[in-house]
Amino acid sequence: MFLEVANPTLLDVHMHGQPFTSVFAHDSNTGPRNPAAPPKPAGGYGGRLDPKSPYNDMGSSEGAAPAGMKWPVCTDSGPQAPHRPFNANLAPNHFYRLEFLAWKATIFRLTGRNGIPTMLEPVKPVKDLVPGPALGPKFSEQWPYPIAYDSIQAAPNNYKLLFEDAKLRLVEVTIRPGETTPMHGNPYTSVLAFNGNSGDPSLVTETRLDPNSPLNGQGAGHGGPPKVYNLKSPTCATMAPEAPQKIHNGGTVPLHYYRIEYKRIDGGGLLANWEKWYPWMKYMQFMR
Repeated sequence: MFLEVANPTLLDVHMHGQPFTSVFAHDSNTGPRNPAAPPKPAGGYGGRLDPKSPYNDMGSSEGAAPAGMKWPVCTDSGPQAPHRPFNANLAPNHFYRLEFLAWKATIFRLTGRNGIPTMLEPVKPVKDLVPGPALGPKFSEQWPYPIAYDSIQAAPNNYKLLFEDAKLRLVEVTIRPGETTPMHGNPYTSVLAFNGNSGDPSLVTETRLDPNSPLNGQGAGHGGPPKVYNLKSPTCATMAPEAPQKIHNGGTVPLHYYRIEYKRIDGGGLLANWEKWYPWMKYMQFMR
């Protein structure tokens, strides 16, 4: 379940909780304190339905932004008891939350490949692209390759677009046991969300279009599983745009995860632009 979370300044948020493990993807912060905010109470802003609940501690583990970048960052968290967050700063608290309704390792054990619907979709023949000027110009300064190498175009059997808007897109990645993807790349900075064990990582190998590229995954950030309830998943990673590559899954377990890909990083610009980028947030106070 993919959620966009918005908590504008001074909004009276209803009591709510999260029953599932999650990966959070942040590309901004809430800026300086709002002068109109009330004084901070002794117990902090907001409130908890049950102050003694062990589920107030999500045991979050954080993954840093890719090397040389400030955003995005990712967080892996356990379930969260009902609470009422309060934003006392000037910019909205705005992020995305990918919630896992089941633990994938359990799905594999009980149902095998049927636990992942994309595993059952027919695999269509896809030819590798032939490098050359016919593929077109480079996509951007950040990703200097033709857009024909974009994963959802170049490797459609492995990269499925689930959601897209002007801000980002959500892509489901599935690489079956024994499969080698066509040559493909990822043009956007991303948060990767993993749910469960995809087997021995040493059996997953990559063949690079340009082995000397600075965009071969160097400097990625990594977040371990939540530090509560002996959870082994989810985990997350942050990744700068990636140069084209082939991925071979030499294991017996599918390689399966999700990519939250940012077309735009809000960063420090959110404070000045949030009303233009997210005009609906201005009216959330009336949606009660």
